[in-house]
This record gives sequence, structure tokens and C-alpha cells, in this order.
Amino acid sequence: MFKYKKLLVVAYDQEKTQSALAHVSQILSENNVSFVTYTPKTDLPSTDGIDLITVIGGDGSMLSAAKDFQHLDVPFVGINLGKVGFMADLDYGSVDQNLIEVLKGNCLPETKETIDCIYNGKIYTAYNEIVLHTQKSYKLMQFEVKVNDNFVYRKRADGLIISTSNGSTAYSLSAGGPIVSPDVSALVITSLNPLSLSARPLLIPTDSKVEVSLTKTPPNTDSYIIIDGNEEIKVEEGLSTFKIQKSAKGFKLLHPLDHDFYTACRDKLNWSLSKDEK
Repeated sequence: MFKYKKLLVVAYDQEKTQSALAHVSQILSENNVSFVTYTPKTDLPSTDGIDLITVIGGDGSMLSAAKDFQHLDVPFVGINLGKVGFMADLDYGSVDQNLIEVLKGNCLPETKETIDCIYNGKIYTAYNEIVLHTQKSYKLMQFEVKVNDNFVYRKRADGLIISTSNGSTAYSLSAGGPIVSPDVSALVITSLNPLSLSARPLLIPTDSKVEVSLTKTPPNTDSYIIIDGNEEIKVEEGLSTFKIQKSAKGFKLLHPLDHDFYTACRDKLNWSLSKDEK
């Protein structure tokens, strides 16, 4: 009956997800679906035989789960309790029906691309974006960008964002970057508050190799490479260049059958529709 037969149910914010976790556990138990649960207050259970990871929360929880459990190489599905939910898009209000449909295999699969940041001999993987930023947001830095060894520009700005198509609806969007359809394999390069009237975001193929060099920083101010907003790498003196390229890693996401990216944009980003048109 079910395509997915053993689940790992992940709930990071135990306070906000307690009721939803109990409800999802009840649904799975009533349908005789095998599952184990992981929360920050529990030990990691055995993941042998896991064929689906169910994340309760929002897109932030989905990103955390992808980083923690991508190595299992199984699909993820998110039950949305957050405000946006581009990745965690199973509506909790109809989870009783939608989750069962996903377990049966009645869903839309999508593979999300990721990017690697190579700095000081280490590799850091990002699902949304890689950001270069100063310690003090009001201090301008200067950097150079190359794409496939071709010099693109030198700019003074608060920082730089290089995002995946997935990240185009996150920090890059807030900085004025374009929304990229998940069907488009592209990276977005967006400067943060550049000191230039002609500065515009740049869209490049995902398989491009990007090189960023920090050429000038304010005195007594550190700069950081930030991975998905939660991992900071200090830019060391004499090691001012890092590279970004498409990662061999990716993660599989399952959507409900009625999922539509443009509907999600209208609903979650409040695109200009009147109440009657909705």
C-alpha cells in the first residue's frame, strides 16, 4: 500500500512542534507505518532502513535536516508550521490526507542543487546561499568577482550573496535579487548595498566556477563567509580568496501533487492579487 515504509520524523523546535509531532505520530501509528523520532532532546535513533525523512517546522528546519541527514540519500518531505514554506510545503491543516498520499508515492519529486564553498583547504556546502559580510554591517568592504576565470567586477559594498535557485526566495530576495524558478539551473550573484548606481544582480549557470577575493576591509574589522546563515568562517589575513562551485551533493524533496511554484509565490510572497482574484 505504501511506497515509503519507514520514516525518520524530525522536529527541531520541540516547543512549537510538540502538538504537531504527537499528531503526526498518531497518523503513522494508526496506519501501521514504522517510524522513529528525532528531536534535539533525544539521542539519534537507528536510521537503518529509513526511506523517507519527514520534517515538522518551516524552511529553516528543512535546511537543518538536509545538513544533518543528507548522507542517508533518501527524500525529504516537510510539514509546514512556519510563515513561508517553499520547501516545507505540506499544509498542517490537511496533513491527515496529504501525508498519507505522499507515503503512497502520490507526490511530486524535486532535486535541489547545492553549492560548495572552498576556503583554506576546506569545503562547506550551502543549500541556500554563501554570503561574504563584514563584522560591522555599516562598514564597506571591497571585493572582486571572477566567473570561469573571467574578471566580472570590483565593488565596494556591505557584502556579497551567491545563492542557489532555492536560495533565491531567501536572503537574496531580501537584497533585491531575482526569484529563480526551481526548473532553472542557475546561481544568483547579488551585492549587498553596493556603492554603485548601476549594480544589478547577475544570473549565471550553476556549473560556473566563481572566485571571490576580498581586496580591502575597514581597519579593525573582521570579515566572514557565512553558509546558509548559520555557519561563519572568519576570513584570515593573507587568505582572502574563496571559490564556489556546484556541489556533487543534492537533496531530494517531495511536494504534494497540487504543488505549484507560482501559486506558492503568490500565496507566500503576497504578490499583487486582489481578494476577488484569489
